[in-house]
Amino acid sequence: MLWRRSLDAVLVLPPAVDQPMTLAGTGAGLWDILAVPTSTDDLVGALAARHGAAPAVVKADLAPVLAELATLGVIEAPSPPSDQDGQPA
Repeated sequence: MLWRRSLDAVLVLPPAVDQPMTLAGTGAGLWDILAVPTSTDDLVGALAARHGAAPAVVKADLAPVLAELATLGVIEAPSPPSDQDGQPA
């Protein structure tokens, strides 16, 4: 897959898509973390810590982005997030 970093964003060309997808702002940080396979819970924790946000807010904001990236074939489908007890939510 082709991708390129600009000053404040990452451009990704998903397979079988004509137009690149732009991951701007916190999306560029998301791309950096996704360079290494990680669970959804670890991804939420890393982004929450990096941006000083509540994990519940990050989880809610992240779900549609991960779903779109998976649908476009950019990432593998994310693991389902767990609840506070470590059980699938």
